Amino acid sequence: MKFAERLEAQQPVVYQTLKHALVQKKLAHAFLFVGQKGTPRLETALLLAQSLICQHVHDGFACEECSDCQRIAEANYADLILLDGASKSIKKDEILSLQERFNKTGLERSGQKVYILNNAENTTPEALNSLLKFLEEPQGSDTLAILIVENQDRILPTIVSRCQTLTFRPLTQRQIHQIALEEQLDETDGYLLSHLIRDVDQIKQTAEDEAYQNGMLMMRRFIREFPLREEEVLVWMQTEYLGSKDKEKDKRTFGYFIDCLLQFLRDAAVGHTEGPAWMAEEIVKWNQRPLRLDQLIIVLLECRDKLSRSYNLPLLADQLIYQMKEGMKDE
Repeated sequence: MKFAERLEAQQPVVYQTLKHALVQKKLAHAFLFVGQKGTPRLETALLLAQSLICQHVHDGFACEECSDCQRIAEANYADLILLDGASKSIKKDEILSLQERFNKTGLERSGQKVYILNNAENTTPEALNSLLKFLEEPQGSDTLAILIVENQDRILPTIVSRCQTLTFRPLTQRQIHQIALEEQLDETDGYLLSHLIRDVDQIKQTAEDEAYQNGMLMMRRFIREFPLREEEVLVWMQTEYLGSKDKEKDKRTFGYFIDCLLQFLRDAAVGHTEGPAWMAEEIVKWNQRPLRLDQLIIVLLECRDKLSRSYNLPLLADQLIYQMKEGMKDE
């Protein structure tokens, strides 16, 4: 699926606004993309840059496949400057360098120049003042500015007033899960982590985290064995998953175990079986047993709260098993 199609499905207002401006050739000289982390703001900025330069435009948007589109997607296009404040602040000298470069004739054949400031709220006050002066100077129709932020309030009002603001709505869990699957993430990891995290890149990183994988596998084993072999559960939990020398990793493993188990129990409590097939099968089994799922959820929430306060891990695991046994219905 091309990104433009995904944008239309996920952010219809943003899509229609940009499409209309591109088709009518009435594009603002500067945009402010506002939205939570995980929304496709940077991807949209790159698509907009592609759409101004691509020679194979359809319905306003770029083909996303030609050499120019590929170079822009890789930020390897001479007349595209991408500054990112994610790891360090954007400095004044970077803005001045950008201004000097863009005051010259474009290097590429199209002549169109685009600069993108990602995480623009992490720009020093001096850099913001320089940026304001740059925005105030008429650059002509061959220069486009795109600022990407989570928190609009951290940008000077005078800068905001010179930009067309497009607000990206938060992605739903279902949308994030679908994106994760399209990017070849494991079905279970995509389903569970899409309930915990709203950023697909972070989901992919977490899926490779050993602590998460241990916590998820621990949850799967717990689901199979706890109602039937509850006395053995605490033993293997503490010896096989929570007994390493890395206490911090064990704590994260236990946290992921609780989070994943909570999602399973929430699904079971409402009979939701649209997750992975193995979860759907286990939900049916758990709902056939005399278990007070609402009480088990409360127990897990309390356990999660204690874990966040650096609670003794072996003791916490022991208490969890005991309290979950107490939360089972009387037969």
